[in-house]
Amino acid sequence: LWPAASQLPLPRHISDVPAASAMWRRGGWHAAVEAAARYAAPQAVRRGSAGASAGACVGGRRELSGAVGALPPTCISGTATSSRSALSLAARGRAADARRELPAHGFGARAYSSAATAAGQEEGAKKKKAKAPLRPKEELLRDAKHHDVPVRRKAVKELGKYKDDPEAIQAIAVGLGDEDVAVQLAAQYAMGKVADKGDERTIRATLERTSSKCEWTRIAALSTLADITADFGHATRGSALDLEVDVAVRARLEDEDWGVRRAAIDTLAQRAEHNCAEAIAAARRLLEDQMGTVRESAIKAIAKLVPRGSREAIDWIAPRLDDWHESVRRAAVVAIAKIAEKGDQHAIELEKTACDDRSWIVRKAATDSLAKTATMNDLSSLRKLSKMLEDFDPLPRMAAIYGIAELVGVGHRKAIRLAVARLDHRDPGTRQACVQLLEKIATSDLTEVVGKVKERMDDEDEHVRDSAFYALEAIKKTPPDRCRWISDLPDLGDLDRLGFESSDDEEDENKQGLW
Repeated sequence: LWPAASQLPLPRHISDVPAASAMWRRGGWHAAVEAAARYAAPQAVRRGSAGASAGACVGGRRELSGAVGALPPTCISGTATSSRSALSLAARGRAADARRELPAHGFGARAYSSAATAAGQEEGAKKKKAKAPLRPKEELLRDAKHHDVPVRRKAVKELGKYKDDPEAIQAIAVGLGDEDVAVQLAAQYAMGKVADKGDERTIRATLERTSSKCEWTRIAALSTLADITADFGHATRGSALDLEVDVAVRARLEDEDWGVRRAAIDTLAQRAEHNCAEAIAAARRLLEDQMGTVRESAIKAIAKLVPRGSREAIDWIAPRLDDWHESVRRAAVVAIAKIAEKGDQHAIELEKTACDDRSWIVRKAATDSLAKTATMNDLSSLRKLSKMLEDFDPLPRMAAIYGIAELVGVGHRKAIRLAVARLDHRDPGTRQACVQLLEKIATSDLTEVVGKVKERMDDEDEHVRDSAFYALEAIKKTPPDRCRWISDLPDLGDLDRLGFESSDDEEDENKQGLW
């Protein structure tokens, strides 16, 4: 029966299910029916009609039954008879009864076994992967010296689970001086897990690495000290060991390697008291550093340490808006928005100037900053943000869309008029941006606006047409009331540490099903 059945045309209903198709081609057409029955149930739920799903299965059932009936008489056996019954039950969604009808011997048993195996694998993939048991410490200590980088990295990272273990702490400290950056990052992560913040053992072991001859080791040690030492005011701060850390960090501000200087100012800002004059003075000196990344970190340190509304700090940072390095200009405009009070006209003028920067990265950051600093009734800032809808790069335009919506909220007539005036702009990107802005701030009672958006359904650009379609749906659902618009975008403010906390268990889980 099986060789003959596998040569028959594949039924239309079964061909829609990849797992069932594979079973059918292997000769397991009982298993194919089982997979199709499993597939039919969720389909019926999604369509909201179990009857519709059962009806869809009838065609497949008839084709299979006809296929079996077309076989030569010598091929027909009790297996085919019982399979016909199981097939009929499965097509009607009675999977449990169909399983009882399947033969318990011969090819039918193997076919059902393959179906059960596939079902088990599918259900197992949905379940969260159980965490593997902790590997023996001796094995991890040995692998921490392995010649293969991934092996060392995993071993060093897992040593962090041996809480307060002296051998683990020393092995992790050695990992801070590894020749590979991936292992150093794993050691930095593990050092923060192996003991509590402010623990003398981890701090002492890390502090010894800040005087290493290797600049990468010094960078790793300084970055780790920022993670494992407690914040200012903690009971462990002010001790003799803590003062040694302060001396070591400040000494590295003059390091010959720019990466070490950057790590030093980052660590100093992390550990310092808010509005610490000594730390702020150190950051100001690094504003003139020859390396752009060091100047960028110095700007971030000042923004972190100075009090809100410090006009003096804004004046320190403002010259960096003309820096040749685009990441420094971006950091400067972001820092100004962080320091300035809401409605600070001096900061607003600086942000408006940065909106015309030659780099789209700076223009995007300046648009975001202007939307944060400006007030709702500041029409000059609103016009500038509306002008950014005409930017030739999509990200500044997107920043303008969300910035205006968050600044003025739903139903702001002036912002709506500024967007409508640009619906006929020559650039399709600007037209699309205006449609997307109206989707967020226009209300259902504005019939003229709805008509203008509807005209964009016939736009020559397909992206404008798509945006107009969704905008119309959203505007019709928005009641004619003034309210605040809340962004649905995720907070990506701390991109430097994004993904730093990911674990090997998560990585392995993501790889499941790739092989």
